[in-house]
Amino acid sequence: MNRFLRPETLFFLLVWVGMLFAFRERGFWDPGSLWHIVVGQMTLDRGIPQTDPFSYTFEGQPWVPQQWGSEVLMAVAHDLGGFDLMLLAFATGVAALFTMIFRRCVLAPPREVPGTEYGGGMGPVLAALVVGGGIFVGAFHYYVRPHMFTIALLGWTMMCAIDYERGWCSVRRLAWLIPLYVVWTNLHGGVLGGTMTLGLCVAGWGVLFLASGGRESPGEPQSNPNRGTHVPRSPITSWPVAFALVGIVVACLLTPLVNPHGLRMLEIWQRLLASKVMPQVISEHKPMDPTSQTGLMVVGMAAVYVVLLLSTLPKWPRVTWLIPLVWLVLTFKSIRQGPLFAVTAAVCIADLWRFTAMHRYLVKNGDGSLAWNPEDDPARVALIRGGTRWWVIPAALVALSAALAVARVPVPVIGSGWVQMDVNEVPVDLNPTVQAIPPGTRVFNDLDLGGYLIYYAPKLKIYMDDRCELYGDDMLKEYVDAIKSPPEEFGAKLEGWRDRWGFDYVVITANPPDETKPDNGKSRREQYFLAHPERWREIGRGSRAVVFERVR
Repeated sequence: MNRFLRPETLFFLLVWVGMLFAFRERGFWDPGSLWHIVVGQMTLDRGIPQTDPFSYTFEGQPWVPQQWGSEVLMAVAHDLGGFDLMLLAFATGVAALFTMIFRRCVLAPPREVPGTEYGGGMGPVLAALVVGGGIFVGAFHYYVRPHMFTIALLGWTMMCAIDYERGWCSVRRLAWLIPLYVVWTNLHGGVLGGTMTLGLCVAGWGVLFLASGGRESPGEPQSNPNRGTHVPRSPITSWPVAFALVGIVVACLLTPLVNPHGLRMLEIWQRLLASKVMPQVISEHKPMDPTSQTGLMVVGMAAVYVVLLLSTLPKWPRVTWLIPLVWLVLTFKSIRQGPLFAVTAAVCIADLWRFTAMHRYLVKNGDGSLAWNPEDDPARVALIRGGTRWWVIPAALVALSAALAVARVPVPVIGSGWVQMDVNEVPVDLNPTVQAIPPGTRVFNDLDLGGYLIYYAPKLKIYMDDRCELYGDDMLKEYVDAIKSPPEEFGAKLEGWRDRWGFDYVVITANPPDETKPDNGKSRREQYFLAHPERWREIGRGSRAVVFERVR
């Protein structure tokens, strides 16, 4: 039984069940979690859309789904097992990714590689705390949507880079990133971050190689932080290796061209990256506020990472250990990058741990449960490496859960019917109202409610949603300026839009009543509609959204 029930088994199951509980509602908060499904189904039924199929403001205008691969996978999962199978895939992916990092914290590599040093050196309890912290810090941005592929694949890129730098894998492993990045390109635009990460690693290794005079560097003692053996600082040991690595990076840089949209994909990414308005409109693109709850979590993990990194001094840091610093800087520019910092930091902490002052202290003064030296305990190494069937129980439970979801068997947590929509984020309590609006009707809606309407009222035509690359900075800025205006100024803008677009229904978010706030907590937009019953009447209200109809 010990071969099947290992620490990594328990860690996987803990994370897996935790994700199923914690993201039962939260996993579908993002509007994209809904409209991506619809786009994927369209792609399966009629091919990849070439024009906007949802809005009347850009109806017939060129638009292609840049994340079409993810959307197809989401649509297939939704068709087979509904939201429950989608949540299962999400939870399983997160648990699998961080279980890999957990294993690296305990011992790496998974099998003996002659001439190289061991990694890891954490006890299972400490490894669970460290990796669990990485999950917790990044979880603020976990949703059932394509961005999760970028988190997972960036984590894998970091593992490959560290393994190559350590001498645990050959250049062939890095070459396999090329076809992987082709797939990544068609799943999510975050492939650019993967190429940047790999490119920075190769550039750093190249600098060390050149500093050694273009030959194998004399290196430094690294095998055991206390005893040590001779290992090169740079994994680049010759010019042919250097050229091979540069070739891999260049090939990865070209993978975005391998997509069904051609250069249009790059144009979409360029518009998104260059947008000056998105950080004002989309919360996840805003700069990180270090004093916010999310900011404090990121800063806390950054502090742990930096302290551990500094405690490896005076040892020369490995190039890969510095990569999380880049993602930390990017996180300050856009909170969206927070989970990417968290996953790269978790992978790097697993590698640098054995060289920290904390590790040396715990090994010297502890009982081996929190920190240990693999060189000093070959029996423990053999025991850990012998547990190759740790995945059997998790795989069986995941398969059972998938079967229950596909068969639509209602079972709490692991079966069908577990997922619920949070009416405070996805106003499903308004479904009867919006679904009663005649098909083809134009509706003015808040940006965040576009995905909800696309999924639950697909026959309606919406004003906008969060496909910012379609609507552009001008429309986004006009919308944001309007909703921030006083009620009558907003009303003037709205009536102008109505004259132009001819909509007779409005679906906007609404705050719950709060007698302690002015106007009972109502938003400026809602105040306008309620102040003009001769123009608009309320026909439906949910927990956090309201529907108005034009008085004819």
